[in-house]
Amino acid sequence: MFRRLFGGSKFLKKMNTLMELYSCSHNAPSTYQQLLDLKPLIRTEGERALFELNRAALLYDMRQFREAADVVLEIRSLNPEFDAKCAVVKMKIMDAL
Repeated sequence: MFRRLFGGSKFLKKMNTLMELYSCSHNAPSTYQQLLDLKPLIRTEGERALFELNRAALLYDMRQFREAADVVLEIRSLNPEFDAKCAVVKMKIMDAL
């Protein structure tokens, strides 16, 4: 309960900041490496799934389509909204292959 009141997840805060910076810089290799550095902060299955989805999107942006497809296929279903986001990324990757 206190976690929700006093700040939430360190992982989500850092990942959201990282992805906002990426939206301006478009430096996929650097952002990908920084995202991998955040992996030890993951605490829940939802955070892990979001990490993998962003990882797949960055691999797609780096034109590593096979690796991105492998990552996306390993993401487990969480809820309909998240599954829809995964489906969009899957379709982009499959179209690129």
